[in-house]
Amino acid sequence: MSLTVQSLGSGSSGNALLLDDGMSCVLVDCGIGPRQLAKALAATNKSPGDIEAVLITHEHIDHVRGLKALSRTESRLVASEGTATAATLPTTSWEEIRLGSTLRVGRLTVTALAVSHDAKEPCGYHIASDGGGKIVVITDIGRRDDALIDPLSDADLIVLEANHDVRMLRNGPYPHYLKRRVLSSSGHLSNLDCGVLLADSLRQVSTPGEIWLAHLSQTNNRPQLAVETVRQSLANAAVATRVTALPRQVVGPVWSTLNPSPGHTASIQMQIPGF
Repeated sequence: MSLTVQSLGSGSSGNALLLDDGMSCVLVDCGIGPRQLAKALAATNKSPGDIEAVLITHEHIDHVRGLKALSRTESRLVASEGTATAATLPTTSWEEIRLGSTLRVGRLTVTALAVSHDAKEPCGYHIASDGGGKIVVITDIGRRDDALIDPLSDADLIVLEANHDVRMLRNGPYPHYLKRRVLSSSGHLSNLDCGVLLADSLRQVSTPGEIWLAHLSQTNNRPQLAVETVRQSLANAAVATRVTALPRQVVGPVWSTLNPSPGHTASIQMQIPGF
């Protein structure tokens, strides 16, 4: 069976990514509100009761806001111990995943990747389906990390933060303390650092995975700017693949192992309203 991936929301308003391989239906984060979650799932012919597990990256509200909508279901809540404690996850549904370790969710093998962010014990995920298809999801990360190169190079779909343009952030309206936080090594990844990390990860890969840019700032970024910055870094490393900026508050694109992005294609930018 094919693996399909769809963004249900990306950014400070709420993050959620739906994975479905025909037997296992999983969310990476559930940061959108209950009504938005139900509406987004209905658009994919799913309901909250279909969610087998939620893989939680960290406890910030834009990643856990919608968990209450699943409280009456039998969904497993997979998270590190630090995240579970900080998010006060119910012990009856929480299942621990340790950084660097793997666990099984249906036909999916899930590996937790350590990342730098100002949360208790945050992580990203490498997810491999028994039926084929591997994705990496890293939505909040303060700095590029060489330890992520191998997982990123081993993905058919990469969902990676490109939060801000540094110049826009420095010249923008955020107060100084918030600018410092975003720019810190435990803050958020810039467009340029995202592009450099991707270039370093994919320069030796014959068929690089498709790239979805996630968690774009509404104030300090623009979809076209993020895509063009990342595309330039990839071009400098002779890497060509599809690059798309995810929409913030609406259901986003669909990726499938039945129709994966071909390697060595021209990069594209998705025109998205509402940024």
